[in-house]
Amino acid sequence: MNITWQDLSFFLDKLKSLSVSKSIKLGDNGGFCVSTGYDLESWVYYPARIRNSEIVERAIKFFRENKISFMWPVYDGGEKILEDCGLLYAGSLTGMIYNPPSALQETSNYPSTLKATDWAQTAWRGFGGKAEEIPENYYKLVDALFNEPSFSMSAYTGKDTDNLKNYWGTYLLVNEPDATGVYYFATVPEMRRQGIARAMMKNICRLSRGKKILLQATPAGLPFYKNFGFTELCKIPVYSDTSDVF
Repeated sequence: MNITWQDLSFFLDKLKSLSVSKSIKLGDNGGFCVSTGYDLESWVYYPARIRNSEIVERAIKFFRENKISFMWPVYDGGEKILEDCGLLYAGSLTGMIYNPPSALQETSNYPSTLKATDWAQTAWRGFGGKAEEIPENYYKLVDALFNEPSFSMSAYTGKDTDNLKNYWGTYLLVNEPDATGVYYFATVPEMRRQGIARAMMKNICRLSRGKKILLQATPAGLPFYKNFGFTELCKIPVYSDTSDVF
């Protein structure tokens, strides 16, 4: 389980450093809150057992002052304290790992240049939203993600790269020394079950250059990752101020 939390910690620490983010330290164990300015892209990272309500109340106050929803993945227990403080169980993420084969073919279905706005709209649609309803602070978040050198962002495309409808999927890779973390992995609804997700994951395997691949799967994505060959490491309970997260 530690390897999953190391990857999540690395990712959230980079979110904390983005120009659009606000953050506070929660305690001496390295825990922190990070608010990116966009609902459910703001998190609590607390890598120890939750033992008192003071930490929880401090986190809740931070997010309420920013008027933003958030996710709190639980590492080592303390769920009852979260519930007593008014947070709701919102489901679980599944920590997963995959060791890719060493030899993979090059794939060419990626634009040579990619605009942050195109990636944002494709990812938004991939997670069930409508392009015309994207809030401005989401575009600001994606711009900031594009400018973080530890992140590598791609969009799978058809032949006509000038047509936004031919951007079919997205992902963000977190390049760590001994692993590749995968985030924002999504396919637009009209292109699902056509091999797009598998093609993107094969390219991620190639880009990982033999390093293990880590991700935290939502319930919707879990069947695909299992079918691709990922192994389950752990379940990560997630709490929020709303039960409608996944």
